[in-house]
Amino acid sequence: MSRRPVAAPRLAVPGALVVTSSRTPALAGAGVAAAALAGFAGLVDGVTENADLTSYDPGIASSVADLRVPGLTFAAEVVSTVGSEVAIGLLTVVTLALLWFVWRERARAVLFGATMAAAGVLTLGVKHLLGRHRPPAAFVVGPVDTGYSFPSGHTLFSTVFIGLVVMLVLWPRAHRRGRVAAVAVWALASAAIGASRVYLGYHWTTDVIAGWVLAVGVLGLALTVGSARRQQHDVRGAAHAGPAR
Repeated sequence: MSRRPVAAPRLAVPGALVVTSSRTPALAGAGVAAAALAGFAGLVDGVTENADLTSYDPGIASSVADLRVPGLTFAAEVVSTVGSEVAIGLLTVVTLALLWFVWRERARAVLFGATMAAAGVLTLGVKHLLGRHRPPAAFVVGPVDTGYSFPSGHTLFSTVFIGLVVMLVLWPRAHRRGRVAAVAVWALASAAIGASRVYLGYHWTTDVIAGWVLAVGVLGLALTVGSARRQQHDVRGAAHAGPAR
């Protein structure tokens, strides 16, 4: 008598393992956001009391002004223009259009847009709350900006934007080397844009540092939210798959 073939057992990932693996990025993002918030609070305290790192701002601005040369000034102006709020705003619209209409990744598009909007609200809110004035006109290369200085909007917006591109667009599509390269480009571009603002005299050094710190905090929160959404998706998938047999 012939025997019916026995079907191979279906493997299913245990729900607890799915939850644990999904929670790791969320917890990491929350930790980064908390650390960035603490660092930003320290910078705000220094600005309000004109102490700590802010006491070095005038000396740094004077030293940087003495180092200016025509070629480096031109490069700084180009980098600053590329990292401006207008340029980053246009790039944000293009990226959102690609995510929504071309790649059909609606959840990532919403997270991208919400994070950029949050960065804008935070920048304007903190600027007007603290009302810190920019360096004197004698330090500025180009038109004088009469807006508030802390934190640097160029630095914050560009750092958040490039970080989101890495996290939501490049990371899911790239291999390990591509991911490492993307993170390196993010760090170098953010550093260059922030440095250009100090070099051109539009910001104090602590304005730029605050922009970096706050941007990392915003990206940490975005990672937490995105990972939490992914965790819900994984748990639902594990529940539908059922127990291993």
